Amino acid sequence: MAQVTAVVCAAFDADTDAAIYAVRELVREAGVTLPALPPHRPHFSLAAARVTRDELPRVLAVAAAVAAAHASIPVRLAEVGRFGRAGVVWLGPGGSPQLEPLAQLQRDTAAALAEAGWAAAFGERSDPAQWVPHCTLATRVPKPRLREVQAEVRRKYQPIDGVVGALATILVGGRGDVGLVPLG
Repeated sequence: MAQVTAVVCAAFDADTDAAIYAVRELVREAGVTLPALPPHRPHFSLAAARVTRDELPRVLAVAAAVAAAHASIPVRLAEVGRFGRAGVVWLGPGGSPQLEPLAQLQRDTAAALAEAGWAAAFGERSDPAQWVPHCTLATRVPKPRLREVQAEVRRKYQPIDGVVGALATILVGGRGDVGLVPLG
């Protein structure tokens, strides 16, 4: 049976989503071609597993159990970062006080998927000791332009005060959510 990669993500409230979509316009202004809308809502990827489609209901149940154990998390997206190898420009909370509740949510999500019997699909990037909370704005930015694009976005960017209010489950290569459950 064919497998898919299911990713459990920290999802923002609608106002935070709208503010992040507006920042994507700064990326466009910096000369990066982007689709009108990305395939998935703005999010922090928490953990992922390779599963069969028949196992998706179990993944959604695991996400619901984790979500029930966590309250909404206020976040201040203050950092404009980059991952050079992948050409990624992103927003993140940096060293803000919200980092620990986010880190706990990520640890609990990764542990719950592992306890359900699934290995981490993203390897060390899902390892709680190495996880970097980031909301991707653009991928595949040409390496020679990456620092320039990051600097241009940073110059115009105003931090976003938002809320992580749900866990979304998405599929790599898919579009939209296959599951969404509020925190708390």
